[in-house]
Amino acid sequence: MTQKLYLSLCLFCFITGLNAQISLTRSDFTISDNRADTILSQVMQRQGFQIPKGGNNQFWDYSNALDSALVPQRFVTSVLDPLFIPFDFPNATGAYTASYVFGPFRVTDNFQFERYGDDGYSVQGTIFAGGSFPLSGFTGFRSDSVTLFRKVDNYTDNPLYYYKFPLTANSKHIWTYRNVINFQITVALAGLNRTPGQVVTNEYKRDSTIGWGTLRMRNPRGGSPLDFAVLLVETTELSRDSFYLSSTPAPGLILTALGLEQNALRQSKTYAFYGARFASAILTAAIRNDTLARVVRNINPVRGLTTDLPDLKKIAVKTKLFPNPTAGNLVLEFEKSDSEDWDVLMYNTQGQMVALERISAPGGKVQHVVQLKSGLSNGTYFYHLLDQRSLIRSSGSFVLQR
Repeated sequence: MTQKLYLSLCLFCFITGLNAQISLTRSDFTISDNRADTILSQVMQRQGFQIPKGGNNQFWDYSNALDSALVPQRFVTSVLDPLFIPFDFPNATGAYTASYVFGPFRVTDNFQFERYGDDGYSVQGTIFAGGSFPLSGFTGFRSDSVTLFRKVDNYTDNPLYYYKFPLTANSKHIWTYRNVINFQITVALAGLNRTPGQVVTNEYKRDSTIGWGTLRMRNPRGGSPLDFAVLLVETTELSRDSFYLSSTPAPGLILTALGLEQNALRQSKTYAFYGARFASAILTAAIRNDTLARVVRNINPVRGLTTDLPDLKKIAVKTKLFPNPTAGNLVLEFEKSDSEDWDVLMYNTQGQMVALERISAPGGKVQHVVQLKSGLSNGTYFYHLLDQRSLIRSSGSFVLQR
């Protein structure tokens, strides 16, 4: 064997060895299946952000990218709690709320049920809340309205996968989906009186791992940046909406009045970096119609972002809650370990954030008054107490009874 051939074989083994090292399974993701958990994310500034390019053994440096707002990305909770996971979706391990836009109207409190399983990350089903909306502002007749009907879609026997495990440098996945929403519309001038209609959405999604290498990110504790072995996944989504009245294409005049377009094509592309010991993608960049729309990084280092971060069990703080429904607030009492700003986030049983307050106080015993919105209904609420690094220091729940 010549020296040149020997070196070529060594180089080949080195490259394929690196490639094989980046392979993710369910155990690499830190989302819990048996307790309430929130993936906290940092929305990043889009100005100057470079869209990642694929390739082998790449180096992506985002250590200087600037942060913006702190947002809870989604509310993940226990499959054992029927308040969150109906028995319609026995395999679901998480749920979160989503909104749906129909022209000028927005339907909220829709649920999507998902599963992090050994075979992959999938959608198990959805609950569409529906709702009725007046059209008098468009037509001038008080009796005119449109009603979107509630529905439940169950994919337990044939789940829709975001990606399958193991997630590797060669992973590819395609799925198509047809969603139908039934509605009823009344427009006197158009001769429509509770006329049945449908919104038919055909979707196509393709996931492909287009690169692997090293992702460099800013250290949430300061100091030197952090490097992660990652896979870069490109997701392409295409969707087209079709509108029908009495099983025939809806008139353009009606659609135009509502700001809708027959057979309009929507397209988006998402780039996501995946690495071990995170709850979800480390960094995600979303492109809508060839324009960078949103950049988000997962800043909740659940159970081990880096080896030098402390074990969350060792840094947990004991908290006490004293609800005062009459005064419209509650008191959160705990021992604060430093003088930095902390945050308290509160959610209802639907995963919607109902309070977010900054706690600026020196270290020691703290009694912080959380103001509750007057419109909050009685029931169970959940809270997370986060320190300046966005580490969850305490979680719990309380029952509000006015």
